[in-house]
Amino acid sequence: MQMVEKKQKKLGRKLISFENEELEKLKHFAGLGLNQAELASVMGISESTLRRRKKDSELFERYMREGRTKALTDVANALYVNATVENNVQAQQFFLRNRKPEEWNKDQKVQVEHTVDLKNVIDNARERLENNQNIIEGQTVDIKSVTERQAIGTNKTVSPLKEDKDKK
Repeated sequence: MQMVEKKQKKLGRKLISFENEELEKLKHFAGLGLNQAELASVMGISESTLRRRKKDSELFERYMREGRTKALTDVANALYVNATVENNVQAQQFFLRNRKPEEWNKDQKVQVEHTVDLKNVIDNARERLENNQNIIEGQTVDIKSVTERQAIGTNKTVSPLKEDKDKK
């Protein structure tokens, strides 16, 4: 009887080498605007492997960068053609606002400044409290007169806030 030896599996990670086809695929999908998670999925590797390959391999990183650069160049060229040859007004405005924002965005910027003097706000609130007044929806209401009316009337009124709390 002869014993057959079983070959043991190698431990560790599977070695991934990127050939020209894989690098071109990476370049193509990077040019389509895929993010790192999507690129890793398309390439059949994990995100951490993608980051590690980008860090370790200048060639890998260069192909990713070239893909993204090509996509940006293509879009910029299409925008330029739309703005100049096809006379697309929106493309012209977009182009100019992004090329010279300081010159073409003058009418777009609206700057609003608010200053609040907390001392003044607090003093006004104290004054209202001292006069037993409260401001409700832009009207000044005397708190004493409201509470007196409620005490005098046989039907007790329920405030809308209390009704809302009861419904909840």
